[in-house]
Amino acid sequence: METRDLEYVLAVSTHGGIGRAAETLGISQPALSKAVQRVEAQIGLPLFERTANGMTPTQAGTQFIERARRIRLEYEDALKEMQGMRTGEQGVLRLGYSPSIPNPLVLDACRRLIKERPVARLRLRRRLARELMDLLLAGELDLVIAPVPGQQASEFAVEEMFDDRLVVVADETHPLHRQREVRLADLTGQEWLLPGAHILLRQQLDAAFRKQGLVAPAPRIETDFGSFSLFHLMRGTQMLSISGANTKAMPAGLRALNIGLDQLDLRRRVGVISRAGAYLSPLAQRMTALLREQSR
Repeated sequence: METRDLEYVLAVSTHGGIGRAAETLGISQPALSKAVQRVEAQIGLPLFERTANGMTPTQAGTQFIERARRIRLEYEDALKEMQGMRTGEQGVLRLGYSPSIPNPLVLDACRRLIKERPVARLRLRRRLARELMDLLLAGELDLVIAPVPGQQASEFAVEEMFDDRLVVVADETHPLHRQREVRLADLTGQEWLLPGAHILLRQQLDAAFRKQGLVAPAPRIETDFGSFSLFHLMRGTQMLSISGANTKAMPAGLRALNIGLDQLDLRRRVGVISRAGAYLSPLAQRMTALLREQSR
């Protein structure tokens, strides 16, 4: 089986049909059909079934495509490693980080890296941790700075950096700031700005409320992306949200409510995460070392 045939199968899966995939690849439809048939003949099972909307992977096809993606990533890693050995080029570092990670930690490390390596280039993505993990597994990121994932641990290589804590924040004029100690029951019925229900942080928050027999927060604003600028929506309002406990990284005009860990424990461990077994360029290795120094 040729690696080219694997690429053809992945293209059909991505585009959902022979026609669209052939056009993208720049080959004829008969040639692409024959390539898929060659792979099916070798494995002895059909990879796709035709539907009204195009071609859908069979059960065997789904498993095969998942492995084919891994093979492609390993092959691309091998090429990158050989190219680095041959040319010594610094290349491009694709770095993702979670919005709740303190900006100075990441940006100071980036500043040091580009000063040390004048020809290096950086591509930064700031996304919610779950999306970052998906991008990492898809080979679209080299490194991620985020809370250490509890699931799919075998698919990631993690270098733990520091322990962190998230806190509930509100505009500095919010009445709850006048309370010496805020209990979780005081937060019921409040307006919130929160990530979607599929995000781990939201699930942890909801679970803490349910554990005390309280109704989980009903967000007034719910978002499926993470951005520091979202906190500007809270300025001058009564909304609550979640932020890192680092006061230097907290948005201006917002302060953390005084909630004890016995009421809401959002401690976590932050690390530099890569795909297990992936090739890490010298640039990625140096960034990891700089982040380690910054976190100290």
